Amino acid sequence: MAAVLVPPTAAEASAATGAYCVQDLAGGPKACFTTEAALATYQSKLALSPLLTVFDQTGRLGAGGYLNFVSAYGRDYCGAPTGKHEASEGNLGVRRFSTGMVVAGSISSFVVKGGCLVTFWDQTGFTGISVTSGQSCDDMARCLGRYFDNRARSLAVTTRLTVTR
Repeated sequence: MAAVLVPPTAAEASAATGAYCVQDLAGGPKACFTTEAALATYQSKLALSPLLTVFDQTGRLGAGGYLNFVSAYGRDYCGAPTGKHEASEGNLGVRRFSTGMVVAGSISSFVVKGGCLVTFWDQTGFTGISVTSGQSCDDMARCLGRYFDNRARSLAVTTRLTVTR
């Protein structure tokens, strides 16, 4: 399975020539650090700061299955420009909950980080009917309509747009 990889922050960029590296196995960029501890810290920030967590049960119960989505840019907030996905999966059929169950067609509740929007599609490849929410939901049938309960086949987390005057 390919590692989730994000570009290093400005502070970490100076360590780009270190001996401790992580490479996106899908052909993405490499991030390097001068110490193993710095690499571990970088990776732990990703694992501990999900922008979206989806669950296979209502009530956002982690005792069932869950799956975290982290920022593709190494942030713990949504800040990508319009049209860019902070985190996404075009085919939820390749992803699994913590219990091993396939995610596609099985999301019943979710937690989305403040300032982020999540869009779910009923088809793979970000196509088909979609619904967008900027609030966490303990029961997709109640929050988004019965159609989207256990229906999502792809998803994207994006920045909540704000209008300034």
